[in-house]
Amino acid sequence: MITSINDFKLNEAMKFTFKTEKPTGKWKSFDNDSHYIKLNGKQVGAIHHAAPFKISFTVLKTEEDKKSDKNPNCPWKRITLKKESTTLQEAKDFANMMFDKITKEFTLYPID
Repeated sequence: MITSINDFKLNEAMKFTFKTEKPTGKWKSFDNDSHYIKLNGKQVGAIHHAAPFKISFTVLKTEEDKKSDKNPNCPWKRITLKKESTTLQEAKDFANMMFDKITKEFTLYPID
């Protein structure tokens, strides 16, 4: 079982991929598109559906987080980057530009 993105072999040529899912069902006209950030086919983050586009990732908690958190049984937390983009493409480009920094500072946690 894959417990973190570090179980994958990261290389210098890796980049995030992105998937936009359209809403379905009876009330789809009231829902927004979902923009997911993926790495090796696993969802590791998301981009907010409307401007300003905010980028968030799921990462493993540190030992300090586990002690101070009200839910110590959950191994991951969601972080949001400070950067707010005006377009969806700008947010995607920024996420890929920051790939090395994000993967060195945090242990990405795949959701699916």
